[in-house]
Amino acid sequence: MDTSQTIRQAIAGMPQGAVFSSVNFLSMGTRAAVDQALYRMMRSGVLARVARGLYAAAGQSVQAQTVATAVAHKTGERVGLVPSDGLRDVIMVPTSGLSRAVKTLGHTVQFRHMSQRKVQLAASLKGRVLLELWTRGMKNLTTIEIKYATGDWLVRDIDSYAAMIPAWLRTAIRQANAPKKSVKIGLSGAYDWSNPHIKDDVLIGKVLEKHKFEDVVRLCFYYGVPKVKRVFKQREFESITNASVTRMLTNISKGLRLPQRHSYA
Repeated sequence: MDTSQTIRQAIAGMPQGAVFSSVNFLSMGTRAAVDQALYRMMRSGVLARVARGLYAAAGQSVQAQTVATAVAHKTGERVGLVPSDGLRDVIMVPTSGLSRAVKTLGHTVQFRHMSQRKVQLAASLKGRVLLELWTRGMKNLTTIEIKYATGDWLVRDIDSYAAMIPAWLRTAIRQANAPKKSVKIGLSGAYDWSNPHIKDDVLIGKVLEKHKFEDVVRLCFYYGVPKVKRVFKQREFESITNASVTRMLTNISKGLRLPQRHSYA
């Protein structure tokens, strides 16, 4: 069996949409023989030229990720995953090799040279999400966007990428996914629903304004009675609220039997 027939059989056994180059068939003949066989198969309509040096069986749909993987196999470079919205005309793929554009059937794959960390990130779906956040930059991201992108991840998922992303992004993800103070304290309502980074004094003031006894008790356990009293004295409340909170704090202090001079602030 000659080189051409051997290559035809190998191609017939490949999955639908496979992309390949002469590198895939060097065990079946010399480089010149393999190149000549692929060229003749393309001229006869058996193969379609996907990009320079890359081919696929004629009439088959080819995915951008398959092209990127084939390029990596051909050149030996490392490449990342194609973004999830890979139907755009120009698709950016991180690479450890040279930056260049590869025109393929239906779109252009823009290989962009990046650091080893970024290429490593782009090799997985979650890593690709982190790379996109990193690329946008600290000034262009909001807490809501970060939480939307990573909010359903497990802690171990985030930790597994910690060494690959910059410190500012690690901090931003940790802050965006940190439980709200109202949850940590065990309050009955989301007093901080509009501001997950609410200051302690502001949160205490909001709880005292509502003056629900069980929430005031939880404040006192979490922050200490002296700190809650200090915030209470610094703020102005309606007379009914003022009288109710005064009574609550007096009873809580007695119940906890805490020295009034002791501070948890």
